[in-house]
Amino acid sequence: HRPDRVPQGPHQDLKGRITLGRESQRLETLVNELKDKGVKKMIFDMSGVTYVDSAGLGILTYAYATMKKANAELRLAGLQERVQELLKFTHLDTILPVDASLADSARTLASGQAATSPN
Repeated sequence: HRPDRVPQGPHQDLKGRITLGRESQRLETLVNELKDKGVKKMIFDMSGVTYVDSAGLGILTYAYATMKKANAELRLAGLQERVQELLKFTHLDTILPVDASLADSARTLASGQAATSPN
C-alpha cells in the first residue's frame, strides 16, 4: 500500500463539543441509525472534539454499549489531550476502545483484534 494512502475504514467525524443538549442528542440518533442499518464496524474520529462534559461521556458510553449489544464494534480515534485525560480520570479509557489515530483504529478493525482488547 502506498504511504500517501492511509486506511480510514468506516468513520464519522465528530467536531466541537459533546455536551448535554443537541450535541448528545445528535450522537444518540447517529448511533441508533448505525445500529438500525446493521453497521458492524465504526470509528468515531474525535480529533476535532475540543470538549466533553459528563453527558458527553455518558453518550459515548451509550454508543459503545449500543454497538456492542448489536454485535458491532466502535472505536474512538484521535482524542485531543484534554479529552484523553478525562477518559483516564474517569477510568472510561479501560472500557472505551481508544486509538491514537483514525488509521490505527482502521488497522485494528481490519485485523479483527478489536473484539479482544479495548486498547
